[in-house]
Amino acid sequence: MREERSHPVAIVVLLVLAALAGAVAIGSIWANQQLLSTSSWVSVSGRLLESKDVRHRVAQFLGEELVNDTEAQLNAAGQEEAAAVVVPRLRAQQTQLAERVMKTKRFKAIWRHANRAGHRALVRVLDEEGDAAEAGAVVVNLTPALRQLADVLEEEGLAEELGVADLAGLVEPGAARIKVLEAAELQRAQDAVRVIRHLTAPAVIVTLALYAVALILGRRRLGRTLVGVGLAFAATGALALLARALAGQAIVDDLLGTDRDREAAEAAWRIATSKIADLAGIAIGLGAVVVLLVAAVAVFRKAAERRAVVE
Repeated sequence: MREERSHPVAIVVLLVLAALAGAVAIGSIWANQQLLSTSSWVSVSGRLLESKDVRHRVAQFLGEELVNDTEAQLNAAGQEEAAAVVVPRLRAQQTQLAERVMKTKRFKAIWRHANRAGHRALVRVLDEEGDAAEAGAVVVNLTPALRQLADVLEEEGLAEELGVADLAGLVEPGAARIKVLEAAELQRAQDAVRVIRHLTAPAVIVTLALYAVALILGRRRLGRTLVGVGLAFAATGALALLARALAGQAIVDDLLGTDRDREAAEAAWRIATSKIADLAGIAIGLGAVVVLLVAAVAVFRKAAERRAVVE
């Protein structure tokens, strides 16, 4: 009777816990290696520009900022008549002109530099132990990109055609700044990062320990236990993908007041969380391999037993 004991309920509980712990480990690895790593984030920012939806929305933002800054500077200089002529012409072409400039190598270099500087500032603030509110809001400064847009328009003679000679000179410092995190949100973000920074190793260790205990308890029926392990691997990947989808929907809904930017925001989220998808795919693939190997061994074993009986 003792030979038949395999602790099925305990094994199932352990595998369920292992799947949950594995999903947490995937999330932690993503956060530390992609979200909180400046070099990885710069790479992600480059891929963001390859997305048509994201690139179009950034072009809209830069175009709107250029038009608004130009109008404000001309009006402040008492050139209302010039503004009345220039601004409508510029506004009619703002997005198309910005998208054209965004394809240049110089813009991509400025974009990477802006994202590197903004991400370093963000990580520096998040890793501080002091009062986060004193740091102020964290921003990505795209003013150099806006000036480049104005420079290209001048170099190609388009600014003169629009009716303004020194378009770049009308761009004010800090004219195109994207707030990443408000000062009021920093303390909560710091608390989350402190946990995430030290979560990967414990989550991985707990996951491996749970699988080890499950295999020890199920060693008398190893084939069945291994199938459970494979299914738990697959469940880990599925849970990570589900969490990614639900979190993405919640974050996009929270950030957007309208549906205008939804496609760009969703595309940005998919790119920014690509490592979750990669790790989840590995977990699902590994689970499938384990199940298939167990099934193959069982088939070969039965075939061998049949041949032995025949002989």
